[in-house]
Amino acid sequence: MNRHELVDSATVTVSALVLRGHTFFSRSLASPHIGDALSDTSLTLDAGASSGTRDVVAETPAGRFRSAYRAWQWHGDDAPTLIYHHGSGEDPFDFGRFGSNSFERLFATDAWDVPANVIAVRAPFHDRSSLDYARSMGDLANFVGMCVTSTALVDALTGRLHDRGHPAVVVSGLSLGGWITNLHRAFFGTADGYAPLFAGASLGEMFVSSVYRKMTGSRARDNPDRLREVLDFDRAFLENTAADCTPLLARYDRIVEFETQRHCYDELSLATLEKGHVTGSLATDRLREHVRGAIDGATPSRT
Repeated sequence: MNRHELVDSATVTVSALVLRGHTFFSRSLASPHIGDALSDTSLTLDAGASSGTRDVVAETPAGRFRSAYRAWQWHGDDAPTLIYHHGSGEDPFDFGRFGSNSFERLFATDAWDVPANVIAVRAPFHDRSSLDYARSMGDLANFVGMCVTSTALVDALTGRLHDRGHPAVVVSGLSLGGWITNLHRAFFGTADGYAPLFAGASLGEMFVSSVYRKMTGSRARDNPDRLREVLDFDRAFLENTAADCTPLLARYDRIVEFETQRHCYDELSLATLEKGHVTGSLATDRLREHVRGAIDGATPSRT
């Protein structure tokens, strides 16, 4: 085990100890399949301007969930647009002195000089403390509701941008955000480009067989097929044969495991980072370069 793998393993182990009983799906495994829930989710955007934070409410089969988005950088309707989704436990709108999130590291910096609009999406439960977020994830239905709400919001934003004639819309995200990116491609596919960072399509498998199983409740660990049944969406992802996705995986990732997740990208140009999940998430220059390439390479195909 190299240092990248050790950092992943140690990070998850410590997190599991801190959370104690507040692990994923420790209370309930009741939930519709993530794709079925997405098809029955409704969400409406307000008619707000392209600035400020906008709250959104989604009605899903798992309940009502509150999300939000913010236009961080705006160059106008003639510019391409990046919709970015954060990682698990991050608040992309929190630029506090003691906080850090991937959106801030990647885009709220002079190093990001791409003339593209940038919209940040915040998932449900991410406007509260880490412990409150962990408690909410005790129910599988809450996790599914969170994911489908974010995905539906991404789609609503994509539709609005296309209606306004934006030349290209690219969706990207890190870890949880990467899963949301791939969910949107699998079940909507309406963006012009996708750049998932450290994610695949075997979402249930991550909780079953990777080091992240330490973050999963004992009931869920004892019912691995239930998690695969509800969360995996490989078939839907593979049914999209468009060459619109430029994924990035980390070779030594112990959470989103390279050999487990790479199969859904066999027909796509997969980039590989010689790091782990944690060390790769901190490789901001490389991640920023990858997202920039996805924007530059996006071909407007939907008008």
